[in-house]
Amino acid sequence: MSEDWSRRQDYYQQIARAFLKHQPAIFFIPPRDLELISEWEKLGLPLEVIIEGIDRTFARRLAGRRKKNIYSLSQCEKEILKAYAQRQERLVGQQAPQAPDTAGKATRVLQEVLSCLETLPPELSEVRRILEEARAALQATPPEEARLEALDEELDRALWDLTPEPERQQSLASARQDYPGRTDSQLEEIGQTRVARERRQKLRLPRLALFYY
Repeated sequence: MSEDWSRRQDYYQQIARAFLKHQPAIFFIPPRDLELISEWEKLGLPLEVIIEGIDRTFARRLAGRRKKNIYSLSQCEKEILKAYAQRQERLVGQQAPQAPDTAGKATRVLQEVLSCLETLPPELSEVRRILEEARAALQATPPEEARLEALDEELDRALWDLTPEPERQQSLASARQDYPGRTDSQLEEIGQTRVARERRQKLRLPRLALFYY
């Protein structure tokens, strides 16, 4: 067995253990989540950052008023990318103390939002409204980061609401296969996360929260 293969196997196994320790009722990582780990590996996300993001996701769930069920690694991606962004800022700070480049990130996201608004189909009026609000938050001084994070979550919900019923049912059926025994509301949370991710890619919708950049 090659050293590279051993390293990759360890990467996958440690991520799986970090997630499954929070969900002892789940005994395996489904194929779609394994594909997500593969994407993180290609992006070069460090193992410790992913584990930190997983732990944060479950800690946030316990602290929140609404105890959101976490059954998929895709539901941890937000906190993982946030942890990675913070790690990068710490590394930059160690090299040369300076403030995080919030303005630079906001400019980049604003450019993507403006570009998306130009090509957005007219029937996606709710998506347009959210992007227009994001534009205002990005143009504020300083950029309204908390508002942008809230709008990013609102966009995910809007994409689920706009998804045709047959596609929703297909997503729920796939989630039910991956997570047998879950309630319809739990499966909908998983399905919503997956569908939003797929539709963002299809429509080339930018992430609005600055920590993604």
